[in-house]
Amino acid sequence: MKDIFAALRPKVNENIKKAIAAGDLNAKVMPGDHVVTKAERAKYVVTYDLEKKTLRSKVKRIFGNIAANKKTRDIAKYIETNGLENALPLKGKAFILTSNHYSPYDNLIARHLTNKLGYKNKLSIIINESNIFMPGKLGKILRSVDVLPYAQDFEYLGKRFNPAIGNALKKKRVVLIYPEQEMWLDYPRTRPLKPGAYHYAAKFNVPILPIFVTWKKDEEGVTKYIINIGKPIYSDTKLSLAVNKKNMLTADDSFKKSISPK
Repeated sequence: MKDIFAALRPKVNENIKKAIAAGDLNAKVMPGDHVVTKAERAKYVVTYDLEKKTLRSKVKRIFGNIAANKKTRDIAKYIETNGLENALPLKGKAFILTSNHYSPYDNLIARHLTNKLGYKNKLSIIINESNIFMPGKLGKILRSVDVLPYAQDFEYLGKRFNPAIGNALKKKRVVLIYPEQEMWLDYPRTRPLKPGAYHYAAKFNVPILPIFVTWKKDEEGVTKYIINIGKPIYSDTKLSLAVNKKNMLTADDSFKKSISPK
């Protein structure tokens, strides 16, 4: 996989060190990340075709899925799975997949898993609103496939974003959420989890499938990725949404910490 951030890596590493020193493990560390203006949010994000309802979006999705699946097949030889049996009870059901966020390509590694489980072209990815402005081929593919840009706009969240997540789950799709929020390039350890993924899991009564991706270099110096899969985490209908959210986050955090390098 081409390292599209090679030139930025020294600055990224410096920013990560500063964020750790400041105790902010969810901080933005990527220099040059697009900052969405109010005008851009109103024009591009709030009006985004979340569910690919227009013919233009449907056609783009076809070609976007073809490209994403090809890239996923291309990197399959670099991916191993650990604990696949934990995911098998969820086959054919809706669930939320939570992953650490460590690479611009990490959604392809998640797609490798969901394709293996029978969810080809049935992956919806929650992204930060700034990502729909990503340049280049990767940005074009990202905008073409099923992504749901998150924005701090309460009307948009209530009327469009939240219902789109619910509709995706009703269609028995997988919704990928990064609870760490910001991408920390090649950062190998777990970071604090934000509650959004667990809120939606409890709200829509679907399980969480937690994964934590690690990596290592083989004898030839080639990086291999290992998808470590935890047991599904379920909500308890006897408990409140707030309690379920907290319990599910705690369970996911425990799993990820058990896999994360110390």
